[in-house]
Amino acid sequence: SKKEIITTINNFKIPLLLFQNFARSMIYDIHNNGFKTFKDFLYYSEGASVAPASVFVHLSCLNQENGDYVTPSFDVIEVARPCAIFSYIVHIIRDFQKDQHNNLNYFALDILKKNRLSPVDLRRIADGAAIPDSFRSVIREYYSRAGYYNDKTKEELEKLKTKISPRYLLGLKIIHCLYLQIFDRIDVDKGNFSAEELNPTPMELKERVLKVITDK
Repeated sequence: SKKEIITTINNFKIPLLLFQNFARSMIYDIHNNGFKTFKDFLYYSEGASVAPASVFVHLSCLNQENGDYVTPSFDVIEVARPCAIFSYIVHIIRDFQKDQHNNLNYFALDILKKNRLSPVDLRRIADGAAIPDSFRSVIREYYSRAGYYNDKTKEELEKLKTKISPRYLLGLKIIHCLYLQIFDRIDVDKGNFSAEELNPTPMELKERVLKVITDK
């Protein structure tokens, strides 16, 4: 109920800005289909991806004093942003075929235009047409941007070592490593960017999680 939601927000001192950002992106979805520019995508991501991730980081970093929760002493949005955007970009590459077959396009139009592509071209590629170098250039740009946010994620996780309990830090590391596992499967030069190619098997997922746990 509304009352329970308000009570939860108040008890755990979740910043209202996160819900405002999330709502803004949901409203964007109602009035738009995709993104004109990559900058538009980043703005949208603040609500669609960064906000939920920030709630998770906020709850993971809460401390209790005298029976009351104490909010983290750092900006949870800044901490959550790199991993949230890294994960989102990986999603876009991994789900390319599925999104196209659902009439969805998450590749920014300015990047497509720069590489002389249109959304119509993407649908043909998703349907099995030969992958042109121009599309590989698009993937290469997204892959490069994902790499940037991946490096920033590693930096933020390193900073959290002294600010968060080991079990919650482990949870964040597992989330990051599962997206990194997909990222590592992306072959910009030779891949076909299919779901089969980019999705790890259940056994591979299990092995990756166990590796993170044992390496902690």
